[in-house]
Amino acid sequence: MTASIPIRIDVWSDVQCIWCYISSARLRTAIARHPGPVEIVHHSFQLSPEAPIEIDRDAQIRSHNMGSERMQQIMKQLRQLTAEEGLPYDPDRTQPTNSHQALELLHHAGTLGKRAELTQRLFEAYFVEGRHIGHTDELLVMAEETGLDRSAASAALTEQHHVADVDADIRQAHQLGVRGVPFYVINNTYGLSGAQPVEQFTAAFSQVSGR
Repeated sequence: MTASIPIRIDVWSDVQCIWCYISSARLRTAIARHPGPVEIVHHSFQLSPEAPIEIDRDAQIRSHNMGSERMQQIMKQLRQLTAEEGLPYDPDRTQPTNSHQALELLHHAGTLGKRAELTQRLFEAYFVEGRHIGHTDELLVMAEETGLDRSAASAALTEQHHVADVDADIRQAHQLGVRGVPFYVINNTYGLSGAQPVEQFTAAFSQVSGR
């Protein structure tokens, strides 16, 4: 394979996944270092498919049997990791919800070549701004902020144009044995799971391109 032939990266992620947020920055760095073109194909995944739209955040933390001290340790670690990647992060403002509708909107954005931009916008909205990405009106604002037509985005959500697309992505992930994200498949042969370091991505790129 020559450098002129794009490397294809299939990415499964959830917009409420902190490791997906961190890994997206690392992947961008790795792509910038690669001498050839890279094509990213986005896929949907839900870490909490049974979650309701409205969630009591404090109750959720208690349900995971994590005390305040342990939670603070986790938040400190995540703040350090996000800072290392130059990513803003304010975990105290996050509003957990069901991400299915946000993923539907991402599929709509994908039909218009805007999925990457909207993915990053949703990451920032959720992990930095404390926006509620389970609310349709909030999603439509973010769609507009990404340059999408509000009425078309509204129709896509209201008429459930992409429900089947989200579900198909999730089924495909399960068929591949994926149980968590981020998950990457490079050139349909090389799988990577989790928030890999930049060096792991670049090594994988070199392997599949024969460089």
